[in-house]
Amino acid sequence: MARIIPWLLLEQQEVRVQRKCWLKSTRIHSGNSILSVLQLQLATGGPVGEIQILLNNIASQLNGDQKKADKVHESDTVAFEKIIADLEQEIAYHQTQIVALSNLRDSTTEALGEAEVEVRVVTSDIANNEKSFADEQATRNSQHETWVRKDAEHVDQIDAIDEASKIVQHLQAGVAFAQLKSRFEKVQAKLMESKHALFKPLINALTQLASKVDNKSIIKILELLAQIRQQLVASRASLLATEEKQAANWEVQSGHLTEEHKRLVERKAFLENSIVQFKVTIQEAVEDLEDQTLFLEDAEDSLAIQERWAAEQEAQYEAQTFEREQQLEVVERLQEVLTQKVSAASEFLQIREEVF
Repeated sequence: MARIIPWLLLEQQEVRVQRKCWLKSTRIHSGNSILSVLQLQLATGGPVGEIQILLNNIASQLNGDQKKADKVHESDTVAFEKIIADLEQEIAYHQTQIVALSNLRDSTTEALGEAEVEVRVVTSDIANNEKSFADEQATRNSQHETWVRKDAEHVDQIDAIDEASKIVQHLQAGVAFAQLKSRFEKVQAKLMESKHALFKPLINALTQLASKVDNKSIIKILELLAQIRQQLVASRASLLATEEKQAANWEVQSGHLTEEHKRLVERKAFLENSIVQFKVTIQEAVEDLEDQTLFLEDAEDSLAIQERWAAEQEAQYEAQTFEREQQLEVVERLQEVLTQKVSAASEFLQIREEVF
């Protein structure tokens, strides 16, 4: 909407006031001059006809001046009403803008506060997520390290059982114990190092075998070795199944934690960007609100100036109209007196002619 410029309104007002003052001065001086001529005519006993003509001219000029004044007043009134309507429309526009900008500032300020609170919450959630990931990762690493250690122990134990089986089989085949003594002692020491309860009966049996080799003991030891190996293989398979299950669980859990971390980071970035935009919007709304407030004040000032100018013009028009009415009344009374005087003189002359 185009704004009405206050200095232009003031300039228009000044031009109109100067024009009105000039017209008023001209008409008053003109009327006073004619009345002065009339007064001179009456004082010097000028011809009545000339005086009547002068009175008619005065009345005609006063009526003409009033018509011109009415026309100017009507034109000024239309212009004034147009300016007033434009200013009122402009004021309404600025008031609407102020309300809208105030609402925008307040709602955005509220949204900014909520975003700042949420970004702090999300930041805390990210830290908790990262801590959970690190803790779960450490737990998973510990589980894997335990499995690696136990699996290595099982491999060593199975290797020892296999070595013991070979030694016992060699003894069963008739190889002298003395030839296998070194290997036997290494295997026995290895089994004793494990301190596994499963190996206690085997260690005892092997110890007895070292002092007395007989077929019955060998068969018994081979059966015991086979049972122990079977249990170790089953135990190792169970540990491997547990390891694979834990690894699969960690893959799923780490995927969830990673996805959650990604979502939280994206949410934080979105909130931080929103906070920047909110602050820009609030700043712009405040600046626009200040501008609209100034525009509104200017429009209200312009409206007040126009209303004062209109009131002054109306008062001046009414005063001039009243003055012309007074002058016309004087002229009409003079015309009436002259008419009466002329009529009386005519009657006197007629009577005189009849008498003489």
